[in-house]
Amino acid sequence: MDDKKERLQHRINVLRAKIFYTEQARNNYKDTHPALYQTNSYYLEGLQQQLQALETSCVDLENRDQRKFSRVSTQWPVRLYFRSSQYQGILDNLSLSGSFINGAFKQSKGDICKIDLKKSTLDTKVAACAISRIVRTSDNGIALEFVGMRTDSYNWLETELLTQAADPSVLEDEILQRSIFTFKDNLVYNNTFECNRDKLKKLLHIP
Repeated sequence: MDDKKERLQHRINVLRAKIFYTEQARNNYKDTHPALYQTNSYYLEGLQQQLQALETSCVDLENRDQRKFSRVSTQWPVRLYFRSSQYQGILDNLSLSGSFINGAFKQSKGDICKIDLKKSTLDTKVAACAISRIVRTSDNGIALEFVGMRTDSYNWLETELLTQAADPSVLEDEILQRSIFTFKDNLVYNNTFECNRDKLKKLLHIP
C-alpha cells in the first residue's frame, strides 16, 4: 500500500510541475499569439483534470488504508495529551483502529498523543486509554490511529463497538480477518506502526 501511495504521489508531483510550466508558457502567449494561448489553455485544462483525478485517488487510497475497521458514530468526550499541550474534544466516530475527534487542534500529522475516553462528561473514571498518532488533520478536527493500549481498554472498546454496531457480524468478521494487533504482557499494539513496546508500556503504566 505504501509503495502504491508513493508512486501515486510522485505522479501528482510531476503533474503539478507540468501544470506550473504550462501555465507560464500559456501566459507568455496571451498578448502576442491568441491561438497558441487558447491551445495551451485547453492543454492546461486537461492537465488540471488529470491532477484532480489523481488527488482524489490518493485521498481514497489513504482513507481505505486508515479505515481498517468499520466505524460507529459517537458523541463521547475525550481528553488528548500531547508532549506540550492538552485538549478536550468530542468523538465523531470510533473503530478498533482509530477515531476522528471534532475540535480545533494546533497539531500536525504524525504527532503522538495519549487519549482518554469516557462515555459521558459525568463519568469520573476513564473507560479506555490508548496511545495514538495523528494520520490526518482538517478544519473540523483530527483523525487518530491507535498505536497501543492496555488489554482491558481493548476489550472494553471491542465490546462497546459490537454493542453499537449496526451489524455486529461485520465487525466480528473484520476482527477475525484483519489481524493488525499483537497481544503481549497486557499490551495490545498495532503491527502496522513501528514502536518501542517498552516505551508504550511505560506510557500506559503497564508493569
